[in-house]
Amino acid sequence: MVAFPYARLHPGEVQRLALIELAVPGFGLEQAMDPVGGGSFHFGLFTTRDVPELLFQGNERAFFQWWLPRLSAAPGVFTPAEIDAVTASYRGRPALRSGFEHYRPLLKDVRFNRAWPDDGGKLDVPLLTVGGRHNVGTRLADSLRPVAPHLHSAVIEGSGHFVPEERPQALRDELITFLA
Repeated sequence: MVAFPYARLHPGEVQRLALIELAVPGFGLEQAMDPVGGGSFHFGLFTTRDVPELLFQGNERAFFQWWLPRLSAAPGVFTPAEIDAVTASYRGRPALRSGFEHYRPLLKDVRFNRAWPDDGGKLDVPLLTVGGRHNVGTRLADSLRPVAPHLHSAVIEGSGHFVPEERPQALRDELITFLA
């Protein structure tokens, strides 16, 4: 969500761009944020100031033990030790706030990115979109195709949201081919 606007604002500094398992604000994120239309509830919760910190503080491990497998399509990919490590990174209100702050500017980013193609904006660098079959799939590619004439798309079979953890070899193969 940072790399896309950087590439469009500083095209001379980006030779190739790979976006993995996300929805870009202004290009599909709105649908992903809409639980009524099949999107995920967590965007609304996480963008609300102070509420998720209040709810999850002291329950960090329980949350991650529930959340990580829920977004994964590879059973057991997150071991108890890995869940402990993630939990340690987000333990306490300041750490939780830092994690949720990533979500809080998303609606502003929607407006910022959405105006760009109206002014004739195109992403003129090669773009690789990667989606897990059981999460983003082709939606990222489909949403960016109108503004990315050099788009390559990959869908990783057997993967959910955590492509690097769930199917590292398949992701590596896609990245090596694209970046070569």
